[in-house]
Amino acid sequence: MTSDQVELLRKRKDDFDSFYKSLLSGLVEFVGLLGISPAHEVLKKAEQFISLVERATQGMAVESQEDRAWLITRAGYFIGEVFVQRFAGCWFVDELPETKYFARYVVGKFGVGIKSNAMIDPFEIATAYVDGALPRNLGGLFGEVEAALRRV
Repeated sequence: MTSDQVELLRKRKDDFDSFYKSLLSGLVEFVGLLGISPAHEVLKKAEQFISLVERATQGMAVESQEDRAWLITRAGYFIGEVFVQRFAGCWFVDELPETKYFARYVVGKFGVGIKSNAMIDPFEIATAYVDGALPRNLGGLFGEVEAALRRV
């Protein structure tokens, strides 16, 4: 690893607890802002929120870069948490310099139905969702990502 890679990895690992705390509170806040109640249930039953989140965001206009970044971040939290819960995975920092997700916050280490070395970058998936044509199809996106994970 280069010294820049070592430093980036160190910083991401040092910031992980703060990131994860923001993820949990940000996800509950996001679901609540979408008008879904009780919002805190997303932390245990994210799967049940897919159609509700899709309905609320499928036609949501993104009028500025700030709005886009906000929606990508919150959608990433949601997408990641669905996969964590669906396949008994977890959030972590990818420490493998040879992977495309090196030093990113990812979801993987799956315990059910997916190879344990598979991982996804929920924010990359969220970017595709937010930047996709309207109306957006969140349910279809989950199906595509799951199919790709099963092929790994």
